[in-house]
Amino acid sequence: MRLAGKVALVTGAGRGMGRRYALGLAKEGAAVAVNDVEADNAAKTAEEVEAQGSRAVALGGDVSKKEDTGLMVSEVTKAFGKVDILINNAGVNPFILPAEQIKEEGWDRVMDVNLKGVFFCCQAVFPVMKDQGGGRIINISSQAGLFGEQGLLAYCVSKAGVLALTRVLAYEWSRYGISVNAVAPGFIAAGMNEPILGKSELVSALAERVPQKRFAEPEEMVSVVVFLSGEEAAYINGATIVVDGGMGGYPPNPIIDLIRKR
Repeated sequence: MRLAGKVALVTGAGRGMGRRYALGLAKEGAAVAVNDVEADNAAKTAEEVEAQGSRAVALGGDVSKKEDTGLMVSEVTKAFGKVDILINNAGVNPFILPAEQIKEEGWDRVMDVNLKGVFFCCQAVFPVMKDQGGGRIINISSQAGLFGEQGLLAYCVSKAGVLALTRVLAYEWSRYGISVNAVAPGFIAAGMNEPILGKSELVSALAERVPQKRFAEPEEMVSVVVFLSGEEAAYINGATIVVDGGMGGYPPNPIIDLIRKR
């Protein structure tokens, strides 16, 4: 129970990887505030957390709205008295388009949730963490924010912005005992990838881009987030933990593939 006595706020935790992060933190003893823009989904995850024996509170709210993030943190402190851990997981990827076809409203939607929402949540927990003498902020970025992906310009830019935000906040808030880190996943067999998991040909093609030839299992991501939330990661700050099976460091090389086939 590495997180016994801790209080975590997880955004976008009504389903997908956010739900799994919430349950993983609860498994290690944390009380969990479950946020989701769909309040009913937040309530379902909160029930699952409580079924594991941890305390939970469900919080509806849109992270792209500053007022909502302030209310969320206020509710957490009202319920539990503090916020030790913030997992900025809420994110969207509503379209795959060539750059020239992206519309203003689409661009704004991605930036509002994926980047502005992360910043607003960080701002909202800052005074609480400062007053209590510290805390952990973990921002969920993406491997796409480091290396880019065709058709995902807005998503890639938003996730790259999260990495810069992480580094700057780590510099500025370390003096208050607050560490800020990011996780950059590659392909996960869950979350946003759930709609394609039944398409074996597509999954196999994508997995070929990974040296380990597979997607990450959800628990492999959860373990990283739990680690960064605990005391074992006390000296990690301003870092981006890339969890992509080596995909970013070793891009496919068609020339090498041709040589191997001869």
